[in-house]
Amino acid sequence: MAEVTAEAAEAVCTTASAAPRMRSAARRARRIRAGLARARGLWRDFTGESAYDRYVERHRREHPDHAPMSARQWWRARADFDESNVSAGCC
Repeated sequence: MAEVTAEAAEAVCTTASAAPRMRSAARRARRIRAGLARARGLWRDFTGESAYDRYVERHRREHPDHAPMSARQWWRARADFDESNVSAGCC
């Protein structure tokens, strides 16, 4: 049998005990990234930034025969619609 030196045995023990900690840290990092991605998505929905993305998805699904408006055209059309449809009432 091959002789195991103390340094080699220590390296194996250190690596074996560090592996669970490294996996745990990687899981934490993945959870943090996923949480930040969800928070970013919620923020984009809250501010209206994701509205154009939703428009493009719906347009490609329902009107595959022609291209959707550019982002600039869509935001201009949305602003024009909002300016021409002002409601003085509460609803």
